[in-house]
Amino acid sequence: MDRELRRLHELLDGGLSPEEERDILEKVDSDELLRREFDSLVGAILTLETCERLPADASFTAEVMKRLPVRQKLLRRRIADFFIGERVLRWNVAAAATTAIVILFASILLLHTHWKDPSVAQNASSKEAVEKVTITFHAPQAKTVALAGDFNKWSVEEGAMKRRPDGSWTIELPLKPGIYNYMFVVDGEGWVPDPRAESYRDDGFGRKNAVLRVNRI
Repeated sequence: MDRELRRLHELLDGGLSPEEERDILEKVDSDELLRREFDSLVGAILTLETCERLPADASFTAEVMKRLPVRQKLLRRRIADFFIGERVLRWNVAAAATTAIVILFASILLLHTHWKDPSVAQNASSKEAVEKVTITFHAPQAKTVALAGDFNKWSVEEGAMKRRPDGSWTIELPLKPGIYNYMFVVDGEGWVPDPRAESYRDDGFGRKNAVLRVNRI
């Protein structure tokens, strides 16, 4: 039991492989104790996401700002040493010729792409497959849940999910093949990554977005 509990924590931290995630989620669905622990952990995450965040103390900010000029000076010195030091970038004739050939080939390829028959491009676009993808999220304590991501420009209004009798939430999306980032928005405030996502990606703000891959059939 302790091993399953540790794996639950690893699941919510995004530290399991897709195969391990499927294995532990199957055990959660079949074990009532694991289900309760899973719901408790998800509830704790939602509480942390929606609780008030206190601003940093003014003295802390002042200390950080006092240290910034020193680091900036060191960075400027390193840049100056790189460009005006004893480093000399040597180009030989073969390298220059190779670069010119690559640039010429790329230019020809771009011109061909730009001037190709627009009807051909339109037909190819019309034949691109659109897959219906169903996404679910187990949050029985939530009042509302929305799905926000690349596919709807992170719009909470467009991603409203429907509640099921078992406390899970679901939505069906028509998506073209590709890779999408997304998160669940609980009760309009808490942004939570999908604990069942196949992988995760940093969003640049200290959080992780869930990653969805839609493949061609």
